[in-house]
Amino acid sequence: MFKFHIILISVMVPVLILATGTGSDSTSVSDSLNSQVRIYEVFGMDCPGCHGGIEKLINKVQGVIKSEANWEKQELKIWVDPAKDLKDEAILDAIERANLTPGERIK
Repeated sequence: MFKFHIILISVMVPVLILATGTGSDSTSVSDSLNSQVRIYEVFGMDCPGCHGGIEKLINKVQGVIKSEANWEKQELKIWVDPAKDLKDEAILDAIERANLTPGERIK
C-alpha cells in the first residue's frame, strides 16, 4: 500500500505542476483580463510551424503579454499590457523579422 502512495504522488505532482501553469510561458488569468487585444493580418504563414516562430518573436516585444498566431486565418492576436506604450511599428517589425509580411491591424 505504501508503494502505491509513492507511485501515485510521483505521478500526480508533475500533473498538478503542469495544470497550474507554473512554467515561464504561462500567462496569468488576471494579466489576460487586464490587457488590450490587438489583431493583425500576417501573410506568409503556410504551416503550423510558422505560427510558433512568430509567437516567440512577438512575445519578446516589450509590452506584449502573450500572442496567438493562426496560420489558417493569416492572423496574429496579441494581448498587450495597457500600461505600456506599445506602438504598432514594433509589432510590424517583429513580423518582418520572422520573414513574414505584415498586413493591416484588424482590431
